[in-house]
Amino acid sequence: MKRLHAVMLLGPLLLSGCGGTKEAPSARDDAQWDQAMTAGQDSFDLGRYSVAITQYRKAADLALMRDDGKAAAEAGYNLAVAQLAADQPADAVRTVQAARQAARVRGEGMHAAFDLVEAAADYRLKQYPQSVALAEQAMGASETALASRAAFVAGLSASEGGDSAALQKANAYLQGMKPPLSRSMQADKAEIAARVLLASDPTQAAQLAQNAADLRRDDASYRDMSRALALAATATDRAGDHQKAATLWARAAQSAAIQANAAGKVDAATVAHGALAKGGTRTAETDAEQWARLAGGISLHPFETDTK
Repeated sequence: MKRLHAVMLLGPLLLSGCGGTKEAPSARDDAQWDQAMTAGQDSFDLGRYSVAITQYRKAADLALMRDDGKAAAEAGYNLAVAQLAADQPADAVRTVQAARQAARVRGEGMHAAFDLVEAAADYRLKQYPQSVALAEQAMGASETALASRAAFVAGLSASEGGDSAALQKANAYLQGMKPPLSRSMQADKAEIAARVLLASDPTQAAQLAQNAADLRRDDASYRDMSRALALAATATDRAGDHQKAATLWARAAQSAAIQANAAGKVDAATVAHGALAKGGTRTAETDAEQWARLAGGISLHPFETDTK
């Protein structure tokens, strides 16, 4: 059984338990399925998300060919996570819904994991109430890593959507976690606490957000790191240190912009420039662009060669 990929640092999950009887052959025993899943995981770990997507889609098709609900659920889940990593949240939602259906008609579950990945995708799509609802469902999972990550996603979406009750609920769950905690759990706990304190104690919120960013860096979770840096900038600005806030926004902006390029995406500023040159409408401002603007205007790619 291949492990499931992390949704925003979610720990490994296994779909099947250990049994004393030998299971009937399934897609998991098929060499092609195993090769596709292994290739997908290797590509994902290297940040080659488009390749991972191709391999996981192949594995999902092989599972359907073999009428294996567990393997279809696992491959579909990993496909959705790879699409999230490639910043394709709408595709991830469609994949999760297809994986749910494939699993359901074959008598398989995995509801909490599906709820979590869909909640994470909805957060990226700014569908905050829907994200909160799905994440709160996943908070009831028996797996601590899954449930705690669901609380974090619920807290993020509640914070962005202005749902103070849901934010407090997520914070209460995270603050109630007992040590020892992984770095990712410590970062989740600190970031949501920072969001709760942002209005009442921005200085403390800034410290918590910076702690979360440091933990994310240690885990090489750079998307989460840049978001925590931006949160620290917002809190620092509210506390009155505008110069330090600008430097934090600059750091968040440049990290986010480089991540976008590393994921194989076209830089949003280039797309926007092209649209304007053709008389089109400018694309929506990205996080990196917003943070760069708040920093006072900085280069998102200072080490790029000028090809003009």
